[in-house]
Amino acid sequence: MTNMTRRDVLRYTATAALVTATAAGYANLTASGAAADQGAPTDPRDFEEDYRGKKIKGEHDKANGKHKVHINGRKLGVAQVELPVAPESTATYTAVISTVNHFEPIPLDEGPHKDGLKRLAKLAVDQLGDQELTQHADHEHHS
Repeated sequence: MTNMTRRDVLRYTATAALVTATAAGYANLTASGAAADQGAPTDPRDFEEDYRGKKIKGEHDKANGKHKVHINGRKLGVAQVELPVAPESTATYTAVISTVNHFEPIPLDEGPHKDGLKRLAKLAVDQLGDQELTQHADHEHHS
């Protein structure tokens, strides 16, 4: 048997407890940080909800025009477009279209339309009915 004093036992026990507490604290910190990064929306208008039996998710990126909409985990191709307010007007408004609704632009979050991307996702679900998006639905649009 080795000659260990009470002081040695206390020192080793304290060291082991400190290492365990540090490792546990680091694990909790990284886990909560990862969860916060994934769960926190970058824009307050972003959404994730169920609509007519389908999971719809939308992420806004108006500055770059790279909005994202997913329906049941599949990406829907979305484009931001500038349209004239009236036929003879030089003023424009921002709208979004998708691969499902090319000819029905939805005003994007301007004036009373604070939920344009969500309305676009719901319109796509309405038009899809029981069908799902195909792998071609995420075709990138160019305005």
